[in-house]
Amino acid sequence: MEKLIEAIKESEGFVPTVYKCTAGYDTIGYGFAVKDLYLDEDISEMILQRKLSLLAEKVCDKFPFIKDMPEEGQHVVYEMCYQLGLSGFSKFKKTIQFLRLGSYKSASIEMLDSRWAKEQTPRRAKRLSEIIREM
Repeated sequence: MEKLIEAIKESEGFVPTVYKCTAGYDTIGYGFAVKDLYLDEDISEMILQRKLSLLAEKVCDKFPFIKDMPEEGQHVVYEMCYQLGLSGFSKFKKTIQFLRLGSYKSASIEMLDSRWAKEQTPRRAKRLSEIIREM
C-alpha cells in the first residue's frame, strides 16, 4: 500500500487549495475530486483543530489584546472569526473597542446590533453575546 500511495502522490502532486482538474472538477489535495469527498467526523475534527489554531494566531496578531481576555471571551472572538472571517469580524468596530477596554456588557450589546445577529444567525449571536456579557 505504501508504494501505491507514493506512486499516486508523485503522479497527482499535492495542491492545498481547490483547483479544476483536467476533467473540469473542483479538486484538492492529491487529486481528490470535491464531488466525491466524504469526510469522517474524526478527519473533520482534525481539520477544524488545525484551522482554529491558525485562525487564533491570525486573530491575536491583528488584535493582540485578545490574549489578555478571559478564555471564554477569546473563544467567542475565535468563533465569530471562524464564521464571519477575520475581515467580517473586523467590521464590528464598536464591539472590538469595548472588548479592548474590557467593557464586556457594552460589547455584548454592540454584538447584537448587527445584521449577523438580526438576520444571519440570531441564536448563535445571542449565545455568544451572553457569554461576553457574563464575563
